[in-house]
Amino acid sequence: MEEQISQDSSDVEMNNSKGVLLKIANLYAEQLMSDVCLVVGDNRYPAHRVILCASSDVFQVMLMNPEWNECRESVIELKEDPMCSMVFPQFLKYLYVGQIKVSIQTVMPMLELADKYNIKDLVELCVDYMMKHVAKAATQGYMVSWFQYTILLGSSHKELTQALQKFLKWNLDIISESNDFNELCGMILVTLLKQSDLVVQSEFTLFGYLEKWLLYKKDQLDKEPDMSDEERQFELVSTIEAVFVHVRFAMMSPSELAKILVSPIFQSHKEFFVERVAIGMSYHSGQDDRIRTIRAQENGSLQFTPRLYTTDVWGLSMTINEFEQINNYQNFVACFFSQKHLSEYHEEQSVAWEIEFFPRGVRYNRAMLIGVFNVPVNTEIPESIIRTVRLKVLCQERLEEDRRFRIGVLISGVQNRITHIRTCHVRTAYFSNDFRVLNIDNLIPYEELQLSAVNLSPHLVGEKRDTIRLQVIIAPLGEYACTDMPTLEFKDL
Repeated sequence: MEEQISQDSSDVEMNNSKGVLLKIANLYAEQLMSDVCLVVGDNRYPAHRVILCASSDVFQVMLMNPEWNECRESVIELKEDPMCSMVFPQFLKYLYVGQIKVSIQTVMPMLELADKYNIKDLVELCVDYMMKHVAKAATQGYMVSWFQYTILLGSSHKELTQALQKFLKWNLDIISESNDFNELCGMILVTLLKQSDLVVQSEFTLFGYLEKWLLYKKDQLDKEPDMSDEERQFELVSTIEAVFVHVRFAMMSPSELAKILVSPIFQSHKEFFVERVAIGMSYHSGQDDRIRTIRAQENGSLQFTPRLYTTDVWGLSMTINEFEQINNYQNFVACFFSQKHLSEYHEEQSVAWEIEFFPRGVRYNRAMLIGVFNVPVNTEIPESIIRTVRLKVLCQERLEEDRRFRIGVLISGVQNRITHIRTCHVRTAYFSNDFRVLNIDNLIPYEELQLSAVNLSPHLVGEKRDTIRLQVIIAPLGEYACTDMPTLEFKDL
């Protein structure tokens, strides 16, 4: 009989879930039948234990576990920082209605509350919003605080942390102009400065960013009422030594090194800066014994290792317009000269390069191979198509010996209408007369570009969003350069 009822074709599933949700929302709006009051700062919020416990296992333990004092209290005080207190009404309302509005200004404290009370669905909403607004947060002075918060949580928001970390490394010029750059934690800054894939116009430009950061810290120290002058000076000197030891003075030109000696922060620690400038001058004057001594120190080899410098000396920019009009397998070629040596001790020499870019795949035409090595005579090689976005780097110079170069490819993108470096590829390669070509594939996901007419690729920039913009950086790695790429880890923070 029950089986017959269940199979009755007249059965209709009735759905009034929206109405039920509306009733629950009314409990919050009308403050009806509340059985607990949450006190946050100077504000009191009537609430319902059943809603709090259903939404958060933290509230469930707090309100249902007899070992907690809150279990027996009808008024519970929650300790929240000022920003979290400001968004607490919206946070509490979300538990009732499942809807929330966040902004660049409010998403961070909202995420803190969601993390604290382990409300996973709200965490996902906040993280998703932040992933889609990294560039906007950077220009409006919020990205550094986002990054430092995710670092403190460890692996809890790994994808978001990596997105923020990449933006910080590849767009330091944008970050340095934001309001919160000066709030960057010293330990995070030190870890960042150890990176060789840090994108910056020049090492001297990086020094200017750090000088701005330090002067802000000095101003903050001067405002500390409980510190003596000796304590302020000690803290300032300690900060200079901890941070500026990672500036690669050897990567500055002699004229830039001379400017350091008249910079505003030079007077703060003369002996230290004179010593660091001397390292740079030793490198440019070919003092090999001194260089080897420095290289033997901890992180010493990084002093003689270039970063990804964007000045014209190190590479070229390529702009491919009207992407939709580009034919399959079409290539774009550009040539330029890069420096052969980092040190000015060597006579000025350059290396000629040819850069070939394939945004719509690579095709090898059918060919006939005629008696090469062990291949039979007149062997036909079929046509081959590789679905990839490729950059081909050809060394046009006849090199007398193997030489090591670092190749960086910076690809622009757009998020929140803000153009920035979205993707970066770095390769270290040896070039010689026998090995003159380096292919870098999958610069951009091939399908992403091919389907851009349907789903616009974030790597297409320009007013019409039909332009690919990339920059190729080629720097020599001399015998004293670091052979490994330092990892970006924040375990000790």
